[in-house]
Amino acid sequence: MPWFHLRVSHQTLLSREEAWEFLGTISNLEQMTPKHMRFKLLSDPLKKIEMGSVLAYSIRPLPLVKMIWVSEISAYEPMKRFCDTQLSGPYASWIHEHRIEGEDDGPCTLIDEVFFELPFGVLGTLAFTLYVKSALLKAFSYRRERLNELTNNDVTLEYQLTLKRIKA
Repeated sequence: MPWFHLRVSHQTLLSREEAWEFLGTISNLEQMTPKHMRFKLLSDPLKKIEMGSVLAYSIRPLPLVKMIWVSEISAYEPMKRFCDTQLSGPYASWIHEHRIEGEDDGPCTLIDEVFFELPFGVLGTLAFTLYVKSALLKAFSYRRERLNELTNNDVTLEYQLTLKRIKA
């Protein structure tokens, strides 16, 4: 079945250290997820993100559909990047890299790279067209707004979001 690629690049006024602290605080996930998805952290909110950490959440990916999403930190380079890989949840596969680019002492850019595959074969591909694409674009746009609010970021800084199907 087809794979998809989502990439977000978000310039910030945060230093690398501030950005790492923000991304590494798992309770921030709840604040950065649209309310209608009813995201609830089931793991210890004080848990540290490190290689092998397993995180669990309750989420509504679709109206009236509630499920548990479990992910594992599958790559971890302090102050640079970490990846969470879905162990169980709404996608057939989901690999999300959170990366920080820029100088150590200056403003940085936050990069999200997500590779995912939907379940249900052809029906999953149809669901992408009818719902998933729009829902992901809205969710990541909401993340942008919340990040700007929570960190007092300059809203005029560059922001790019792309979402496309990967073709062989």
